[in-house]
Amino acid sequence: MIPQISWQEFVKNFRWNQGEHLTAIAPPGAGKTTLEMHLFPYRAYSIFFATKPRDPMYDKILKQGFRRIESMDEIRPWDTHLLLWPKLKPTIEETMTHQKEVFKDALDQIVHHGAWTVWFDETKYLAEMLGLRKEISYCIEQLRSNNNTIICGAQRPSWIPPGVLAHSTHVFLWKSTDRNDQIKLADIGGIDAKLVREEAKTLGKHEFIYIKTRGTENHMVRSQIGK
Repeated sequence: MIPQISWQEFVKNFRWNQGEHLTAIAPPGAGKTTLEMHLFPYRAYSIFFATKPRDPMYDKILKQGFRRIESMDEIRPWDTHLLLWPKLKPTIEETMTHQKEVFKDALDQIVHHGAWTVWFDETKYLAEMLGLRKEISYCIEQLRSNNNTIICGAQRPSWIPPGVLAHSTHVFLWKSTDRNDQIKLADIGGIDAKLVREEAKTLGKHEFIYIKTRGTENHMVRSQIGK
């Protein structure tokens, strides 16, 4: 059995160092946004990739002190929290082409700077629809040495690009019973994959499994998102 702790206890004891990647996998409405709002203050320099035409989450992010930019050309030397949100184009194809150019340019620049935290809330869309799988995999596998942190969000484990789970120090999982999702959980290093698969089936509303995969404090706990 994975031990259960309260949200308050989890928040009190959670430690997340710069350079440690994090993955959060949850269906809509499970509490991933609440988790991310809690995590934002941990990082001094953050850039969030916004892919949707509109989303209430973006409004919440802006209220957290993030500044919207449409390209990396708009960054100022004193900026620390940015919402990179490219403007829509007249057609879907033009919008996706523009998004790819903006996000790829951002990643190319981030590679050369340390201590940035990059938030991919829609990892599947960025990797598959925009064709940035190679760039995301590079960031996950190579940027830890440059003290950059990558956060990957997705609705299902099977939507996460190869290498993401294996290179994440912190993993948050919500309920999943899909066979492909269950198989994908084996990518997480240093855990009892069978135990995680069985427990993931039993999670309730807003309940998650937290896994720390590296260091001397490797452990798993269950908790439930609170306000």
